[in-house]
Amino acid sequence: MNTPSSTLRHHLLRAARSALPVLLALGLGTPPAAASGRDLVMPFTQMGQREAVMLKRGHSRHSVPFALRADEMVSSAMLQLDIAHAPRLSGRVGSLEVRLNGELVRRLDAPDPGSRGTRHAVPIDPRLVLDQNELTIQFAQPIDCAAADGAGLWAQIAPTSSLNLVMSPLTLADDLSLLPAPFFDPRDQRRQELTLVLSPRASAATLQAAGNVASWFGALSAWRGVRIQARDRLPGGHAIVLATADDAPPGVVLPPIGGASVTLAAHPEQPQHKVLYLLGRDGEELRRAADALVRGELPGQGSSALIDRLSDLPPRRAWDAPRWTPTHRPVRLDELVPAATLVARDARPLGVEVPMRLPPDLFAWRERKIPIDLRMRHEVRPDDAVAALRVQFNGATLLEETLDTTAAGRWIDNLERSLRGEHDEALTRSVRRPLRLPVAALGTQSHARLGLTLQHGVADDATECARESRTDAALDRPRSVIDGASTLDFSGTPHFLPMPNLAAFANTAHPYTRLADLGETAVVLPDQPSREDLDAFLTLMGRAGEATGLSGRRLRVVQARQVAQVADRDLIVIGSAGNQRLFADWAAHMPFRDLAAARATAAHPPRERSSLSPASWSWSGSWTLPEELRWLGTLWQRDELPRLESLAFRGDAPQAALVGFESPLSRNRSVIGLMGTTPAALGFITDALLDGPRAGQIHGHVTVFEESGRITAYRADATYASGDLDWLSWVRWKLSDRPVLLWAVLMLAILALSGVIYVLLQRHAMRRHAGAST
Repeated sequence: MNTPSSTLRHHLLRAARSALPVLLALGLGTPPAAASGRDLVMPFTQMGQREAVMLKRGHSRHSVPFALRADEMVSSAMLQLDIAHAPRLSGRVGSLEVRLNGELVRRLDAPDPGSRGTRHAVPIDPRLVLDQNELTIQFAQPIDCAAADGAGLWAQIAPTSSLNLVMSPLTLADDLSLLPAPFFDPRDQRRQELTLVLSPRASAATLQAAGNVASWFGALSAWRGVRIQARDRLPGGHAIVLATADDAPPGVVLPPIGGASVTLAAHPEQPQHKVLYLLGRDGEELRRAADALVRGELPGQGSSALIDRLSDLPPRRAWDAPRWTPTHRPVRLDELVPAATLVARDARPLGVEVPMRLPPDLFAWRERKIPIDLRMRHEVRPDDAVAALRVQFNGATLLEETLDTTAAGRWIDNLERSLRGEHDEALTRSVRRPLRLPVAALGTQSHARLGLTLQHGVADDATECARESRTDAALDRPRSVIDGASTLDFSGTPHFLPMPNLAAFANTAHPYTRLADLGETAVVLPDQPSREDLDAFLTLMGRAGEATGLSGRRLRVVQARQVAQVADRDLIVIGSAGNQRLFADWAAHMPFRDLAAARATAAHPPRERSSLSPASWSWSGSWTLPEELRWLGTLWQRDELPRLESLAFRGDAPQAALVGFESPLSRNRSVIGLMGTTPAALGFITDALLDGPRAGQIHGHVTVFEESGRITAYRADATYASGDLDWLSWVRWKLSDRPVLLWAVLMLAILALSGVIYVLLQRHAMRRHAGAST
């Protein structure tokens, strides 16, 4: 039965839906006269339900939230609900209810006997669907807690259930307050696609502004990922134009340029789409317009804004990216997850997944541990089962124990209840557990997950049903709580990583994201970059923003002939054979000696060697042992890593390579090279970086990408490192994989100690002899 409040809500919802065309006509936007819709399938796994959920006595309802884009309307909705029913529900009419935003959608009949599971197709009135929604499945009638057959009444909702929608585009108003929509909508779960329109000969200032915008959209897109392409003409769909008076894309009609400005307007050929113009009279004003956009310092309303000045932002500190878990101080759990998720009020166990994004250079060596101070509270009732705690990290169990009280503790609990005169009253017990997390479990994957499960004491389902049916203040009292003041402390772990390490680059764009604003990063493009070079550059900037959660506003972009200007920065060098001169100039510093030299221009003749091979087996990279004497190297240094195989990087089939090496311009600075036999081959690299499973195949010094999708990684010994270690840890680490040198140092130490003891004994003997002679 609908309550008066639900009836009022129902009428208000219908009135709002009926008034939508009027509101749109007043300036919020206008629906298209005719537009084809797109199909949107939202499985329950995508909406947060990853496992089957049981409706039963004591837990009679289940809600699934979902959200929709602001620039689309639902024209058709169908719920595909996969449910298994208890045999005692068979044949009952209207046993379950489906509700959307509190409004009844349909009552479902249980299947006939013999059919344990079924799929229900439930049509939903599109007018009930909002931008933020809650879908609820519940029993139509409350289960009698005292009924003899109450335990046999259940229904199981499978995660294969889905919500199928047909979405129609909605034209939004030209209002800057809507940004970043429609270019990005946080409610859209798909990977983002973005087009930046630039001059084909864009200046360094224009490219730096483009990199700033690209990294901002990467930060917004987060786990979805974003692919960004550069074009010199307006495409079909939404687009962002970056231009100055002297550096404008051909064929694009620009608004008047009176300074640093941001303008949102309809696409000249497709009015249902938008074009965002970032403009300036020169490169400095264009960068200011882009900075105002990414910093959110645009006026609240209107279609255009002129930016006179922006305040200066201080440089970022190392490893302080907003998306990363702080590593310079203890961090509280309620900084990592919402406080509401740390509380359970019903019979279900309290399960908390604490996601963390950590720098990949935390030094995991010699069983270094991370302290965790875990604090909890849970109810203890006389009729409850024993509570239990399980702690997991990245799927591995760190702790699993019961939280049973001792006999003395139970006697004190009963005494406290007797003094209160309430023998069934719940008592709150506090638990504190110090834990040690091994750093070696982190690796360079960056993403980490701490799982906390507190199975508070649960009575039989009849008792839980009675508790759920109560309407007093007991329902507001938590059954179990993980204290948000619990802490993890990474501050004692140094930042140090042997380099090159392409896995760290693929996961977090390390070492460039060490400063979240890319303050020590420069991108080196060819003197005449192709469209594919710019696509790779912008997509990489999106990846950097995704890793840090911040735009790269202090990025530098230069051409190959200007590389000396950024010698003090970590470099990303992009190009293909023939158009990036640095690949030929720096070939001697790379892990292999040849860059598809068969395709090089006459200005850069090919090198003699024509295959990928190790540059060195020594730390200095200056010499190699002949094959017949290589066994001597294993005495000096443990041969843990395989040799780089000989691999031809030339031929008819397109190939690309991701290469890491130390900068020839500055010691301990990194260079990552994106090189392809053709410009189009660079897409092999960005495709892999945007594909999680394939990105996991990138590691080592060199990773080769083929047109077929095959990825092959090669690794040799590290040649330099990023970060710092104290001198004692550095010496121990250096000696750990050099057994002969370690034995030599130990022998020298023994000889030195023996010499000292010998001298002391000699002096002692001389004193005794002198005393005896007198």
